[in-house]
Amino acid sequence: MTPEKYKETLAGFDALLGHAHALCSRLTGRPIDGLHLAYVDTIYTKLICHGISLRRLSPTLDVRIPQELWDLPSACAVARSLIEAYDALAYIGTRDISAAERDFRILLWDAHDQARRLTMLEKIGSVDGRVEEIRQKAAALSEQIKSHEFFANAAKDLQARVTRGEPFHLTQKELNLAHGINQDFYVTATMFLSQYVHTYPFAIHQLMNAKAGDLDSIGLSSMPLRYTMPFIVKAIDTMIALWPDAQSDVNNDLVMLIRRWRHVAEQGVANFDE
Repeated sequence: MTPEKYKETLAGFDALLGHAHALCSRLTGRPIDGLHLAYVDTIYTKLICHGISLRRLSPTLDVRIPQELWDLPSACAVARSLIEAYDALAYIGTRDISAAERDFRILLWDAHDQARRLTMLEKIGSVDGRVEEIRQKAAALSEQIKSHEFFANAAKDLQARVTRGEPFHLTQKELNLAHGINQDFYVTATMFLSQYVHTYPFAIHQLMNAKAGDLDSIGLSSMPLRYTMPFIVKAIDTMIALWPDAQSDVNNDLVMLIRRWRHVAEQGVANFDE
């Protein structure tokens, strides 16, 4: 990737993130009707923060910064977190489910929260008097889930995932299908980013041959940005679906940019023309 092309990518990321951030600002202070929307509000803010951090971690190619840090692993870790934030946002924020299923999803999240708190407190041998309260709450939520009508009518594999305490009752493939995310693109994006998150050989081999400023390193540095832009667009779509009146007018360049990266999210990169 040439420096000029990389700077175009940075400019596109800035435009999308600025648009997403502006939407967040327009929603600030609005009354929130329902627990699921309170979750959505917080998750979207988290996603925006990941985007801001990713931008700060990405090289600028500014010659006035001769010792600029090229921290690809950290950029990949933040990018991976942004994608996972989108997964949570779409899971909790989708409108295309029944009231019973929405109630079930909230129960799952409450149960996951309490179970994780309990596990961590038990691992450190906490003697805090609230541990027993958390244990009782976790047990009560587990019973609520098992007696819920959505669980009773669910397939066995779904029931098994719920029983294991997973925060999503759908598989990742099912989540992608429900959210209009191309499965192959999702797998490729998260697989690439995760190599750096987990310090796998793929990442180390690339880092061994990387040198700040060379064309290959510039291309690698663009990947966290390029892999997250489709999910920023889809997050904006989710928020506007929930708060249509928060939408603002955008110029033609931004409209084209949004369409381009939405296409990648939904159709993959097989026929992607930048």
